[in-house]
This record gives sequence, C-alpha cells and structure tokens, in this order.
Amino acid sequence: MIEKGRLTVRQLASLMFLCTIGEQILFFPSMITSYAQQDAWISSLLGVGGGIGVLLIMLAVYRLDPRLNLIEHVLRVLGPWVGAVISAFYIFYFLIGASTFIREMGDFMTTNILRNSPLWVLHLTFICALTWGLRSGLPNMGRTAEILLPIVVLFLIILTLCLLPKAELDNIKPILGRGFLDPFKGFIAVLTYPYCELCIFMMLLPYTEQRPHLKRDFLLMGMIGGLMLTLTISMCLLIMGPFMTQHYWFTSFNLSRLINIGNFLERIEAIMASVWVIAVFFKSVLFFYSFVLGLAHLFCLSSYRNLIFPAAFLILTCSILIAPNETFYLKVIIPYWIDWDLTCGIFLPLLLILIHHLKHKLQKH
Repeated sequence: MIEKGRLTVRQLASLMFLCTIGEQILFFPSMITSYAQQDAWISSLLGVGGGIGVLLIMLAVYRLDPRLNLIEHVLRVLGPWVGAVISAFYIFYFLIGASTFIREMGDFMTTNILRNSPLWVLHLTFICALTWGLRSGLPNMGRTAEILLPIVVLFLIILTLCLLPKAELDNIKPILGRGFLDPFKGFIAVLTYPYCELCIFMMLLPYTEQRPHLKRDFLLMGMIGGLMLTLTISMCLLIMGPFMTQHYWFTSFNLSRLINIGNFLERIEAIMASVWVIAVFFKSVLFFYSFVLGLAHLFCLSSYRNLIFPAAFLILTCSILIAPNETFYLKVIIPYWIDWDLTCGIFLPLLLILIHHLKHKLQKH
C-alpha cells in the first residue's frame, strides 16, 4: 500500500466540513444567485439533500472494496486499458482543481487584500505551504484540520450574528416568483460545486480508521457544511438583495465589510478572509494529494512522495496559465465546470458501481 498513514474519523469529518465550504464560502452566493435569483436559498437548501445522495454514491464506491481508493477501483473494475484512461481523466481533474483553487486565492488576494503584490508571488507562497503540508503526511493534515475547525466555525458564527440586525425579509420576496425552473438550475449548481468536488474523499476513505460511525460522521459533516453555505447565501440575500449578491463576485467578503457595531466593532473582513484561506488550503492540499497519489497508482510507483516537488511546480505553472484574467475565468471556465464535476462526482462513480455488479453477476453464472 502506497499510503501508510491513517486518519481518525474525527479528522476525516473535519476535512469534510472544511472542503465542503472550501472556496465556496466566498463564491457560492454569487454563483447560485446567478441561477436562482432571490430563491437561491431554496436551491441551496434542496441541494444539501441532493448532496447527501451524492455522498452516498461515493460511500457505495468505497464499499466495493474498502481497501482500495478511487484510482485503484477504476483500474480494477474497468481493466488496465479503459481504467488507465479514466484514471488519467480523474488525475487531470485533480490537477486542474488544485490549480484553479490556487488561482482563485491569488485573484482574491490581489484584488482585495494585497493589491500591489504580483500574482505569481502569492501563488508561490501558497504552493510552498501546500507542499510543506503534503510532505508532513496525511495524519498531520488531519490533525491540523481538527485544530482549525473550531476557529473557522466560530468566525462564521460571529459573522452571522453581527449581520443579523441588517437582514430584511423583503429582499427574498416574492418566493418562487419566477417558477421552479430557476431554483432547479440553482439546485444542480449546488450539487456540482460543493458536493461533486468531494469525490477526492474516495481517495481518503481507505486510509481512515474503520469505525461504526464513519458513515454517520461523513454524511453529517457534509450536511453541516452545506447548511453553513445555505446560511451564508441567505444572509447575503437578506442584506444585499439578489442583484448585489449576484454581481459581487466575493459576496460574503463584501458582506463582512458592512459590520459596524457601535462604531467599535468594524472592518473585520480580514476574519472572513482568514476563514476562506484556511478552508481553501485544505481543499487545495487534498486535490494536490489526490493528484500525486493517483499518479503513483497509475504508474505503479512505490511512493508518491518523490512526485510532490515536480507536481508542485506543475500546479504552480497551471495556476498562472489557466486563465489570462478573472473575466475569462468567470465567463469561460465556470459554465463548463458543472459538466466536469457532475461527470467525476456522479456519473463515473455510478458507472463503476454498475459495472462492478454486472461483472459480479456474470462471474456467478
């Protein structure tokens, strides 16, 4: 077995929550509102239920053989040739995912926090942190997530409580005023962005301690993460309205700028930024980890650790080249990302399950 480290169930659950909110804590309100307008909160709430179904599909793939990760399942079920093609497809997905999250971090920092800093310097700093985290090993990443999780939750609760007095119910009316089609489009987007991208956990589940409450905690933290995103999008709609929520790309960050309690507690948007950086770090490092681990399995290597530094330079390069500017990223990449996420998070896992059971039945006969 290439990976020798083990996660506890609590560590896996912590990683699940942080990856569910991930970069979505900033982008989610704008994306979902662009589909569902003032009914985006309904799309998000329904999407949490649908997301649990997506996570159940991932658990079903894991149960085909709890000793194998996603790439091993693909190679075993689909054979060496077709399996290699699908494995390469997943590995490329992990590469582009890690690169995209780093690019999102860079664009956010250069437009809101460190405006005079070169983009490549921020990317290099972040990729160095990711490389250090990955070199530390899977158990250490799990322990760090376990430590930082309460801080993230506390900051999000503070943000919500400070903004509650500014909420206005009229901003989400009329409910279902444009029918069910737009909320349904938003529902599909919710399934895509937070939940289908959690297919990386099919790479982690075999390296988690086998406890009776593994399934419960896995689903529970996925649901809580989705509800936290629903709360965030609801606050954005209640305070800023659907038009402003849709057209501000970093909506929740701009929302945090509105906090002013007695002219004393204000300008705490750095707290929101720190929450986002922590969450996107763990999502990026797990995509990075899945990329190098997948490569090691595809090419039958004895360890993935020798691939970390070359992969870091590759991800750094891709993060710069993936889009010439933020507008290109928003207009060109995002619309096609839904299809990619649905393929990797739902369609291919269902195909694996179907082919596995068909082969099993044929072997019986």
